[in-house]
Amino acid sequence: MKFFQRPLLFILLLPFGYVSAQSLTFTTPQILLPDAGTDKAIDITNYKGGFFVTWKEPGASGRPYAAYLGRNYDTVVSHATRPLQDQRTAFPPVLRVLKDRIYLFWIGEKGDLRYVMGNSDTSFDLENIHQIDLSGGRLSLGITSATIGGRLLLTSHAADKQHLVYILVEPGADGLFPSTECKTIPIGTSTDYPFVVSLNDSLARFSWRGYNKDQVVYCTDLNIHTGVWKTPQPLTQARSRVAPAIYHIGNASRLFYIWRGPDNDKRIYYSTFRDSTLPKRQTTLPVYFNTNLPVSICIVDDNNFILAFTGDDRKMYLSYFSNYNPATWMRDQFLPTKGDYTLRDIVLPGAHDAGMSVLNGTGGSQSGTINECNTLTQKLNISSQLNAGIRMFDLRVGTFEDQLYTKHCSSDCMSDAIGGGYGEKLFALLDAIRAFLQKNKGEVVLLTFSHFCERETPVATLAGAIIGRLGKDIIYQHKGGGLAAATLKQLAGKVIITFEHYNRPDGLIDSCTIGDRSSAFINFRREYAATNETAKFLSRQETFFHDLSDGVGSNDLIRLDWQLTQSSDEAAMICNDFQDEKTNPLLSGAMLLTNVIRKHKSIVDLSIDGNKYLPVKLNEWIGNGIVSRKNKPNILYVDAAGEWITDYCIDLNKTALYKK
Repeated sequence: MKFFQRPLLFILLLPFGYVSAQSLTFTTPQILLPDAGTDKAIDITNYKGGFFVTWKEPGASGRPYAAYLGRNYDTVVSHATRPLQDQRTAFPPVLRVLKDRIYLFWIGEKGDLRYVMGNSDTSFDLENIHQIDLSGGRLSLGITSATIGGRLLLTSHAADKQHLVYILVEPGADGLFPSTECKTIPIGTSTDYPFVVSLNDSLARFSWRGYNKDQVVYCTDLNIHTGVWKTPQPLTQARSRVAPAIYHIGNASRLFYIWRGPDNDKRIYYSTFRDSTLPKRQTTLPVYFNTNLPVSICIVDDNNFILAFTGDDRKMYLSYFSNYNPATWMRDQFLPTKGDYTLRDIVLPGAHDAGMSVLNGTGGSQSGTINECNTLTQKLNISSQLNAGIRMFDLRVGTFEDQLYTKHCSSDCMSDAIGGGYGEKLFALLDAIRAFLQKNKGEVVLLTFSHFCERETPVATLAGAIIGRLGKDIIYQHKGGGLAAATLKQLAGKVIITFEHYNRPDGLIDSCTIGDRSSAFINFRREYAATNETAKFLSRQETFFHDLSDGVGSNDLIRLDWQLTQSSDEAAMICNDFQDEKTNPLLSGAMLLTNVIRKHKSIVDLSIDGNKYLPVKLNEWIGNGIVSRKNKPNILYVDAAGEWITDYCIDLNKTALYKK
């Protein structure tokens, strides 16, 4: 889920709930620009990696607004919102990128077509208002646009009750548009404006809702060179009270139809197909996706898109969606074409302290200092992380009330710790892993167990319990050759279990280590910064890659440990109310000082602050050669893991860095 920080970075970084259908995965809608509002549709677009949104202020006639939201993977808030002070419109404005320029169009108060041009990658020239002089009528209700064969194709509604119109025009060298004719679409009528998308350099597809009580969604194609129109066809089952939208997603041949329901049905429906044939199946988004108005779609990259719409509360909402299923991403990306790859050839998303999305108990000498703020590292449980695409899980296990739980504490043994917490029940998460792999046989799950306490939970007993619960049939047993010989085809549908410095004789559990070199099945090469100082954290990670520039061993997996977190000496002191009578007075004083300095930031809060730097810095290090094919990371290992890190791993796996 594969952004700029507010709000789209949060859509990526925070593990919002999502819904998956027709191979598209949607996050829960979030409010964009809380102080802004509109009573018409909004439009959002990507221009040179930055994102713009436009809307009109509420009222019968209001000013058009434009906002620059920032670039993909920005780490700072970079909003810049400006109105066109002396302009008024009754209808929604629209954005369009054409010939390396960005334009903002709107319908003037007299039905004329006005526009401004971008004067930089982040702003519009709002002082110079331009107009396309039209012959053939005035415009009404709204406009949409597409680029086709180097020209701009605009569609709108005539200033009457039923006729649809279009404009085809090419800008001059200065970016300005000449006078042109507004033509009537001869084969369709509607009570709302149409949408348009280009199919190729010759064909454009139009969509509209029928006239008056006819709420059927119709589509037709125009050949701009011959002027020939195809006979309109209805989109199967699609009914809409407002203009139905149509966009490209994924590759150029995949079309995405999206519309608001008929009559009083405010739900959002969509349908998608990989060629110009009309799809026959529709999907309904959950009830919290609802609007009275047309919907906007924006491309982020090959995999990711933004859905934007106006809610009943006049707020602007965004949902991030992907054209892949995160539950099956490894199968979809690697099998069968890359089945001979190994874990050393790819990069996986991993979850640090993966079982700590819930606090089921506390322990340690100062257990009263432990709460969700200083113990939880994840927002999603293991089952949800699996479905979000996470494939490597760091687990620490302890015994609490005679049951096995994941744990997070300041010492390996809870009895030695100042404090610690117990998270998910081990058997519940193992059941979730087994069910997941039985359903998704092309996926690979890596479980790494560490931080053992023999006197509290004997390692051999723990190993037997894990194997017994998971079942030997889904556990990977290597037949020699080590990690470098284990191909993805062999690993598909299996779980790899490693214990730190422990090897089970039957081979069902292999050993893992963390060192410069090791004979273990997996040796993790990593740098754990354990700091909440961003500059120090980034410097240490960069040094780590420098030190690995000559390459690594055949059993090494490079794990990028990306945790901007509470340091070990303050973790037990963060986010407490200082009211526990059992807490040592000196410790209370230290907690007070720590909280004043650190402003009560939880582990998850800190991780979200740090996570936004991961794509930025790793892309930078790849670009300048600090990260190369010899030292590329194999696991991106994070707190607050979710679909956002899966999305980034998918992008990385498509680059030359991860090609054999």
